[in-house]
Amino acid sequence: MPLIVEPDAHGPYAHPGPGYDFHERTVSRHLVHRASVSEVFLTGWQATGPYDFLLGAQWPRLHGFYRLPGDRYHDPVLMAETIRQAGLLIGHAGFGVPRGHHFAMEDLSYALGPDGLRGLAVTSEPASLMLAVGCQDVRMRDGRLVSLRVHIEISRDGRPVGHGSGQLRVISPSSYARLRGPARQATTPPRPPAPTAPELVGRAQPADVVLSPTLRPDTWLLRTDAGHPVLFDHELDHVPGMLVLEAARQAAQRLRHPEPVVPVELVTSFDRYIELDRPCLVQAVREQAPDGRRLSVRVLLVQDGRTAADCRLLTEPLEGPADGPADRPAEGATVPARREPFDGRPAGPGLGSPRLPLAS
Repeated sequence: MPLIVEPDAHGPYAHPGPGYDFHERTVSRHLVHRASVSEVFLTGWQATGPYDFLLGAQWPRLHGFYRLPGDRYHDPVLMAETIRQAGLLIGHAGFGVPRGHHFAMEDLSYALGPDGLRGLAVTSEPASLMLAVGCQDVRMRDGRLVSLRVHIEISRDGRPVGHGSGQLRVISPSSYARLRGPARQATTPPRPPAPTAPELVGRAQPADVVLSPTLRPDTWLLRTDAGHPVLFDHELDHVPGMLVLEAARQAAQRLRHPEPVVPVELVTSFDRYIELDRPCLVQAVREQAPDGRRLSVRVLLVQDGRTAADCRLLTEPLEGPADGPADRPAEGATVPARREPFDGRPAGPGLGSPRLPLAS
């Protein structure tokens, strides 16, 4: 099997070897399918075996989009984006997938390590991470990568902070064109509907809200803004996977408002492409909690009556937000939850399909 691609002497990166700095600079943005250099989190790589790699990554002290209230901890959803980028880098650099090929992420998961959020504490420096990656279920055809699964252990300063996994499938440009069809390339997303109130879903700005209220309880329309600088970093003909994860996170937060919570574990399967020009419903269902402090939430994204993505999140309270005692309710006080338009009202006739299925 091919090892990691070695840059030539005139390339922008030093050859991985003794003394190699895994956090000197970001990798090429094309290797992680990003248009903006500021959204590239991977900073170095080295092959440690035919199916094993060591990657460097760095998160900014405060990301403009992936951030938690109070700015005391890094957003765990950054792990999902980092895992996504790691899979793409290994596909291109480790297995020689040509530029221009597409990757379909079939599932993605992460979980925090034994230190929980404390391992993601924001400090005076960016978070420099190391990713130990093992590839499994590697499938090749005629010397080309078809699919693989990456298992990733993430550490910071030598301490484990989390782990994750992702299944990727490689699609050639010609196969992708046949799969998606010519009409998809000309799709113009409609103007996004009005957002849910930002404070209900843990956001500060309306532009960062990806849910729009409906007449159904715990059900929203997916709000797709193709002009969002992070979620739509480059032009796409479908809803990106990270928008799906953000919708799931915001739906879970809405269920637990006004208490801010964090998705400490997340498991997502992507069953089909979500089209930009058709409505997609987001439904959140509370599941049995493993303990009184944590809440498990299942979120389904349904388009054209079929489940397109299925997310399970384990949320726990975000402790110690950056507010003072005077801003907190008195002990035993009831905090009224702000209601969305139509929130809790029964659905009227003609306002959607029958009750959404719990599985595709």
